[in-house]
Amino acid sequence: MIPYIKIKQLNMPEIPGSEINLNVNKGEIIGITGLNGCGKSTFARYLAGINRPSEIGKIIISGLDPFSILDIEKLQRMCGMVYQDPRMSIVFDHVGKDMVFGAENQGIEKEKIVKRAKYYIKKYDLARKQNKNYSMLSGSEQQRAAVAAVLMMHSEFLVLDEPFSMQGIGASAKYINMIIKSARKRNQTVIIFSKQKEVLELTDKLYEMRDGRLIEIDVDGMQYNKRFSSKEKEIRIERFINGGDQKTESGISLHNVSFGYDNSLIIDNQNCRFEAGSAYRITGAPGIGKTTFLQLIAGLLKPYEGEVFVGLDKKIGYVFQYSEDGFIENVVLDDVMFGPMSDGISKRKAREMAESVLSFVGVKEELWGRSPLSLSVGEQRLVSIAGALALSPDFILIDEPFAGLDINSIEHIRRIIEGLCREGKCIITVEG
Repeated sequence: MIPYIKIKQLNMPEIPGSEINLNVNKGEIIGITGLNGCGKSTFARYLAGINRPSEIGKIIISGLDPFSILDIEKLQRMCGMVYQDPRMSIVFDHVGKDMVFGAENQGIEKEKIVKRAKYYIKKYDLARKQNKNYSMLSGSEQQRAAVAAVLMMHSEFLVLDEPFSMQGIGASAKYINMIIKSARKRNQTVIIFSKQKEVLELTDKLYEMRDGRLIEIDVDGMQYNKRFSSKEKEIRIERFINGGDQKTESGISLHNVSFGYDNSLIIDNQNCRFEAGSAYRITGAPGIGKTTFLQLIAGLLKPYEGEVFVGLDKKIGYVFQYSEDGFIENVVLDDVMFGPMSDGISKRKAREMAESVLSFVGVKEELWGRSPLSLSVGEQRLVSIAGALALSPDFILIDEPFAGLDINSIEHIRRIIEGLCREGKCIITVEG
């Protein structure tokens, strides 16, 4: 049998020394995992015809060689790509309009588009979100909307890059199961890049990307991202590092705080307190309002009712759910220096502070001169934490610190959190 996908000794210049070999039959479901920064997202872009190989014959997909300009355009039309950051594929900010855009662009009949839209909106739990703007959706909802928009097109070949990294464990298994069942019926070929065991154990074959090569592995032996599973229907706050309550004047207090969007109440009469030297996690079901709650604590949103009290002269450092939302400069070192320099610190001193926090969080020195957008998700997360720490904050708020990360990166960030608490900082995370 001639493979549907044949990749032979593919070198990706973005990953020095890489040499990818892979054969995939028509209709197979393939899983690819690996540590952060190993090149998974880069490889996904080659498969989808976004990146062009530098030599002829290195990638053949359904008889198409993306080295050819004509073939790469054909490949892009037949491949449905879900990006790790779902916002990369957004054309219209309106969820419903964006969802049907790809199908309309392919010339699919209007009646079919309407029928498919109703189906996928229901299947991916988006009924209450179809008339919203993307900016009003949680990360988990944005992921589901991006997946639904791609599935609307009934593409011959699917490339899914961490499609459900922000969903709870049960939800991830549910949605990937739906994709695979549908693919079996249509004889679609699917390649899924993920670190979630509940996703990868459903694939036909599993490979790990290691040192620029693909190695076939067994799912039971893989290093995977063990994530928090939450079925709660309300926001929950758990203190997982207890620094004591003695420094009461330096905490953050929420008194009867309420907030909502479009006359819909999301946060209802919350009362809580966050103490110095302690670490807290905010958990709950996807889309319940955890990010909104974190932004209220940070002062990025103002409550409809109630008040948020922060200790006098206390600073808050905020790490966004998508790290790139917090990047300002085009070079890692400059970006981390930006906060201190904005506070009036000299360039020399700001550089010393930036180098110190970058070393503390474990960003390799060879990355300091690169664009933060060129880094892996895990590396971006560490840079964004360094940028928050450079401000010498008393409180560090991190939205989804572990989403999409490998187990080594997760343990590294956990050690950073423990170290910061020992220094008397207060850490608040959103998880699940």
